[in-house]
Amino acid sequence: MTGSRASAEPTHPGKLVDVETLEKNIESELESAYNWTYENGRRYASTELGKYYMPNDEPEIQRLNEQHWILTQVKGGTLHFAPLPDKHGLKILDIGCGSGIWCLQMAEDYPSAFIIGMDVSPVQPKNKPANVEWITQDMESEWRYPEDYFDLIHLSLVHGCVADWNQMMSKILKHLAPGGWVEHQEFSLCHQYLVDEDDKPLPMSENIDELRPVFKWNRLLDQAATKRGRPIQLGPHLKTFQEEAGLTQVNEQVFAHKYGTWPSDPTERSLGARTMLSAISGMEGFTTILFTKVLGWNLEDTKTFIGEVKRDMRDDSLRKVMDLHVTYGQKQKPGHLAGKSRGVQRPARQASEPRSRYLELGIGVLVGAAAASLVTAWFMRRR
Repeated sequence: MTGSRASAEPTHPGKLVDVETLEKNIESELESAYNWTYENGRRYASTELGKYYMPNDEPEIQRLNEQHWILTQVKGGTLHFAPLPDKHGLKILDIGCGSGIWCLQMAEDYPSAFIIGMDVSPVQPKNKPANVEWITQDMESEWRYPEDYFDLIHLSLVHGCVADWNQMMSKILKHLAPGGWVEHQEFSLCHQYLVDEDDKPLPMSENIDELRPVFKWNRLLDQAATKRGRPIQLGPHLKTFQEEAGLTQVNEQVFAHKYGTWPSDPTERSLGARTMLSAISGMEGFTTILFTKVLGWNLEDTKTFIGEVKRDMRDDSLRKVMDLHVTYGQKQKPGHLAGKSRGVQRPARQASEPRSRYLELGIGVLVGAAAASLVTAWFMRRR
């Protein structure tokens, strides 16, 4: 038996493949094969910076994860408001999925659903649930999916990515199943405002030169986006987009998000602080390209101005507010009412509701910092 066992073993075993090194080499080849662009020390999706102006490097991925957590908490911990059909095998598409974190969390909530994350950059984690798939594609190009296919099409903060929203909505409806929902959330990014001590909006000058740097900045973003033909100021227009596209039962929720550390309510202060830090960390990434490539500013002046904007963001004497618009509508089945549904049934918190409603978020915010850190660590570990 000893001789038999010995003969079964190789006399001169070959050199074993170093799997970790092989994986790194393959990743490096894929990295070099993709048409990245580097500007001012940041990595971008491609040479076509006119289409997508945001970075896609590691700092941006971490910022996107943090941004997702903030938005979810601003909405009361809700991933979606559209009431999804109560059926096995839901098909869900997230357009402009970014880091993919919304898809991963939806996969946990809907383990029988098939979830596709579409983005122009292949930066999503390789290790993912079996019911999640990533597709690298420009959202404005033709989609490979059948008509009447998806039960939910989700978009979040895709400002500055689409030239023709009528055309985009037509494409979305083409691929949305009858009875399916479109849900879209965007900030009123370019018309941020101040409130008084009673949370009433203060009048703002229409003359951009009379505004403080932080408000001048978001108005200039609007100008740059208009000049490049891809609007950034989307929030207040979402309801119109969906109604004009032919969706029915269109609902809009508006959340007045106070950012900075000035709010007296602990929940609002925690969320506002997180938004301020997120905005400051991403400021160069989503400002420099637009100002230098579109508005024609030189890099030095842009950097100086960004410093002034960051200073205003940290100034707690400025009670800054930015509205978040969440809109969802249904592609109605001809001659039929919407069937039994599941999902979030409670109404969303309105911007005008009293502060007592924010207590619903108390537990989530108390553990928010720890939770976000764990999510980011988990996300990066899976990549």
